[in-house]
Amino acid sequence: MTEVDVPANPDDDKDLRRQARLEAQPVIDWLTDMGMRRSRITMLHDGFVRQLINIGIPVDRSTLHMPQLHPQLRAVTVLWEAEAGGAMEIPRVHGVERSEFFQQSPVRLIYGGSPPIRRRIADPDCPVDFPIVKDLKEGGFTDYTARPLPFSNKQINTVTLASKREGGFSDLDIATVDACLPAFATVLELRHVYRTAQTLLQTYIGPRTSDRVLSGTITRGDLERINAVLWTCDLRDFTALSETLPKEAVIELLDDYFEIMAQPVAAHGGEILKFIGDAILAIFPIEEQKEGDACRACREAMAAARDALAAAAAAQGERQEAGKPAFRCGVALHVGDVMYGNIGAADRLDFTVIGPAVNLVCRIEALNRDLALPLVYSAAFARLWTGESRSLGVHALKGIAEPQEVFTPADSDPSPE
Repeated sequence: MTEVDVPANPDDDKDLRRQARLEAQPVIDWLTDMGMRRSRITMLHDGFVRQLINIGIPVDRSTLHMPQLHPQLRAVTVLWEAEAGGAMEIPRVHGVERSEFFQQSPVRLIYGGSPPIRRRIADPDCPVDFPIVKDLKEGGFTDYTARPLPFSNKQINTVTLASKREGGFSDLDIATVDACLPAFATVLELRHVYRTAQTLLQTYIGPRTSDRVLSGTITRGDLERINAVLWTCDLRDFTALSETLPKEAVIELLDDYFEIMAQPVAAHGGEILKFIGDAILAIFPIEEQKEGDACRACREAMAAARDALAAAAAAQGERQEAGKPAFRCGVALHVGDVMYGNIGAADRLDFTVIGPAVNLVCRIEALNRDLALPLVYSAAFARLWTGESRSLGVHALKGIAEPQEVFTPADSDPSPE
C-alpha cells in the first residue's frame, strides 16, 4: 500500500502541491509568530494541531515522538487527543527502545529512516501490521499516518496524525500537512535545543546555577558575594574500598551513596555544586540578609543531613543482605559568606563557591572520623540553628588560623559510627 496516492499526471501533482502551500500558509504564519515565544512543547504541539483543524484537516489524535539527550529519558511522547481537549507529555525512560512496545511501533521505522507510513484503516484491505493500527481501528479511526520530522542536526523525530472522519485524510490534507512540517520542525527544534541545554546544565551544575549561566553569567571573574549554609560529606575509607573492590562495584557503591545523599539536599532546597571524588559540596543559599532566613536555611540543611544519614544507615542493611560492602559517611555544616560565580581558565570555567568558609567546612568534615560522629558543624551554624547542640570542644584545624569549637546535635549517638 502506498503512503499517498500520487496523481499519475505530473501536472496534477504540481497543482496539488501548489494548492497545499496555499492551504498551509495560515499555519505557517502561526508557526512563524510562535517562533519568538518561549512556550512549552506540549503547548506548541497542541496549537499546531488546532491550527491544522482550523484549515479543515480532520485530526482527532496526534502524537509527537522526540529522542532526548537526557540522563533519565530516552525519548518523550506528546499525545494530543480531541476528546481529552489538549496535549500531555509522556516520558520514555532509557531501555524503552528495547521494549516490545517500541519494536512494534511505526515510530521505530521512522527513526530508522523509513519514508512516511500511511494506513487507511477504513479500507477493508488495510493491513493491521502495527498494534497502534489495531487500537485505532477498534477506536473508530479511519486513517493514520506517521511522518518524519527531521532537525538540522539529522535527529529524526516522528509526528503522527489519525482521523475519524469518513474517508479519512484527502490527498490535499496530506500534502498540506507536509507543507507545514518544515516550519513546525524549525520552531520545535528551537524549543528542543533550549530545553536540552537547560536539562544538561541542570544535570551538571544544578538548577539554580544553570539559570544564572543561561541568563548570561558566563564571564571569568564574574562573582558575587552570597551568604549560605555550606554542606559537605564524604565516604569513610574510600581509598581502601576502591583498591579492594572490582571497578564495577566501586562505581555502583558511589552511585548508591551519591543518590542517597543528593536526594535530601534537593528536597530541602539545597543545590549540589560539586562531586569531588567521593565528596559532595552543596549550598543552601540565604536569600535575604536576615537572621530569620539564615535560621530557615540552617534548619533545611540540618534536615537534609539527618535525612541523608538516616537513608545511608538504612541502606547498609540492604547492601549487606545483597552481599555488597557497606559504607560509612559523614556530614559537616557551616554558614558564612562565600564568593559565588565563575573561576578558571579563559575557555574552561567552573561555577562554584570559594572563600575561607568553604575551607572551614571541609576541615570540619575531616573531624567526623576523629570524633566518631557522622554529623558535626561549626559554632556559626550552631548559633543559627534552632535545635539543641552539644559541644565537641575546640579543635585546631589544618590551614585555619584560629582553633574552632565544633558541635553535634544534642541527641546524636555518642557511640562510634
